Amino acid sequence: MKYKHLLFDADNTLFDFSQGEIETFKELGHKYNFEVTKSLMEDYHRINKACWKAYEEGTLSQDKLRVLRFENFINYFNFNIDPIEMEKDFTSILSNQSHLIKDTHFVLEQLSKQGYDIQLITNGLVEAQYGRLKVTDIEKYFSNIFISGEMGCQKPDVEYFDIVLDSIKAKKDECLVIGDRLESDILGAMKSNLDSVWLNIKNKDLPNEFTPTYVITDLASLLDILK
Repeated sequence: MKYKHLLFDADNTLFDFSQGEIETFKELGHKYNFEVTKSLMEDYHRINKACWKAYEEGTLSQDKLRVLRFENFINYFNFNIDPIEMEKDFTSILSNQSHLIKDTHFVLEQLSKQGYDIQLITNGLVEAQYGRLKVTDIEKYFSNIFISGEMGCQKPDVEYFDIVLDSIKAKKDECLVIGDRLESDILGAMKSNLDSVWLNIKNKDLPNEFTPTYVITDLASLLDILK
């Protein structure tokens, strides 16, 4: 067994965040009386991505991010909505979404049976992560859950990975980071000298500045890497 510790990202690696987000916005649209269109979601994603980028770069706190993305979204569309209330509703609804990436349960169960130490490493919102871990029944597979909002630092910071490795008493060459986001999961692994797996479900091109150890296009292929 080359690796002992598997460090999984959560959103769009295990949780199907994209589907959960769409379902959440449908409920928000019904409550606040706006139509959820492809164009609206694209504009929200652009606004949201800018806020998360600032958070990952350390220029925006997660508390401010949570409301700012909805404040900017509401202002862009000139909606008459309280951004604080919208954020609360978004988090509450998202916390109960049970959509998973294909084969998540199967892969985690197989890896658990094979004796791997499985960790969750995520920048997601604390309430949303714990809520979905429970409703999807995958919390049982993880030895520890590392959520940036509870740690005071975030991926891709070296400090984040140092805390994780210190907590689980692991050597770097025993760890494998698995995630879908190049800017946080793969970059974080690179900065911390950890091997990584890029889950590239959408078959995107790999920019030259990112060098994951492995690339897979479906979660089940991770089992082949770990044979």
